[in-house]
Amino acid sequence: MQPFKISDRQLTAFREDAERRYISSVASFLQSNVPEAAQDKPEALTAFVSSMVGKARQYGLSSQHDVAVYATTAYLLGENFENQFQNHFDAAHRILSSSLPGPDKAEWLEHAALSLLTSGERMQD
Repeated sequence: MQPFKISDRQLTAFREDAERRYISSVASFLQSNVPEAAQDKPEALTAFVSSMVGKARQYGLSSQHDVAVYATTAYLLGENFENQFQNHFDAAHRILSSSLPGPDKAEWLEHAALSLLTSGERMQD
């Protein structure tokens, strides 16, 4: 009996499919839980989430939970929140770019975002 082999092409297709399903699930989460997201066109929301997944991974966030925290924070506060908020997020870029493990970064981000959202401060474009 020969061992079952998966070609590189098949493996790539599996990864790409999993990535599409994950991005779709984050977009669905946003649509279900953020009223403004329910108003967005599905294609635009999916493109936004895909972009934020890429940014999150550049910051070393790799688990699905940690990446979803980043994407949700970016949706709520703006896609460049880590560079724009001076009061609560002046450390965001430094923390996200640090060598901290991804789960620690995501936990910090959750706490900072909740603090900002509950303070009533709004994004200035």
